[in-house]
Amino acid sequence: MDKYLEIGKEVIVKLKEAGYDAFFVGGYVRDKLLGIKSADIDITSSATPIEVIALFNNVKETGKKYGSVTVLKDKYKYEVTTFRSDGDYLDNRHPDNVLYSKKIEDDLSRRDFTINAIVMDEEENITDHFDSISDLESKIIRTIDDPSKRFKEDSLRILRAIRFVSKLGFEIEDSTLEAIREHAHLIKNISIERVMVELDKIFRGEHRNKALKYMINTKLDLELYSLSSGIRFISDIEAKLYPIEAFIICFILDDIDDIWRFSNKNIRLIKQIMDLHEVTKEDIFNRFIVYVNGLEACLLANKINIVLGYKDQEELIRELYLDLPIKDVCDLKFKGQDIIWLTELRKKSWIGIIVDDLKYNVIMGYLPNDYEILKEYALKKVKELILEMGDTNG
Repeated sequence: MDKYLEIGKEVIVKLKEAGYDAFFVGGYVRDKLLGIKSADIDITSSATPIEVIALFNNVKETGKKYGSVTVLKDKYKYEVTTFRSDGDYLDNRHPDNVLYSKKIEDDLSRRDFTINAIVMDEEENITDHFDSISDLESKIIRTIDDPSKRFKEDSLRILRAIRFVSKLGFEIEDSTLEAIREHAHLIKNISIERVMVELDKIFRGEHRNKALKYMINTKLDLELYSLSSGIRFISDIEAKLYPIEAFIICFILDDIDDIWRFSNKNIRLIKQIMDLHEVTKEDIFNRFIVYVNGLEACLLANKINIVLGYKDQEELIRELYLDLPIKDVCDLKFKGQDIIWLTELRKKSWIGIIVDDLKYNVIMGYLPNDYEILKEYALKKVKELILEMGDTNG
């Protein structure tokens, strides 16, 4: 039994018992009809947000401005949106105002694609207002009403069409495709963060390459701030790529546009992998590269290298990692603290230079990780530094 669906039915029943109309709508219904498991149930209802809040014990006002609230029941979430019609769209993204309605037809007619406008009641009876089932069976993505109007209202729908290709493998209907081609430039009006959310889903999709070919065919790729070369390359390969890997390939093949907004962690990772690629694409990994960058980053860089047509060095990387005499600076038998105890040197930067020297020699196998040998080498380096630089204090 689908517990998520069963509790969702309870939400609908409660809305109906209070005198409101309510239905399951959107992606969950579409995916259910396609036999795809979904974890995102949306409900549309004649109840206003205030009425929904009054009816349920635990409600979050997630999108109250646009008629949506989230009902929390057990461990599940259900977005409940009031039947509505939208006012004018002034920014190619959001309606200037929202008008509530008591008719489900008004709500469905404002939605993006026919396959997302199928409704289902609590007894799983399907209602189809736009011949959506036919499009679902024909595997067609088609806008509701005039596609140019739909895309000018909300240009995010352009990327959503491509995302559904990637997820479902459907074809885009001709007039919808032509409208995407005509209005591709409008995606520049979408926040870069929202574009990245859609690209993440496009890159993850089972039918990624088909979706990317649509982007190329409509010249949508040319509107994506330096990703075009990467998108064209990726669309011709079969390798499975996580979104961050796809972005790295795009950035290697073209100049990075700083408009992209990654987390600090991913910014560091992208730079690290790009640097590793540059160093290893036509040369071999060595112990020091593997030590400094770690196993996972080296394997990721190697995957990028392979995708771009360079030699596979995975076996070498794993051997180098297993053979490392130390995995971390704390594994050194003679450490920076020993220098402080045995010498008058206090400058942290100088101590760091010596420790880095010890580390490099141990990793590369030039010195064994032996306390006495490293001590002798380090003390010699301390004397050389003091003679060269003078002051020992930091």
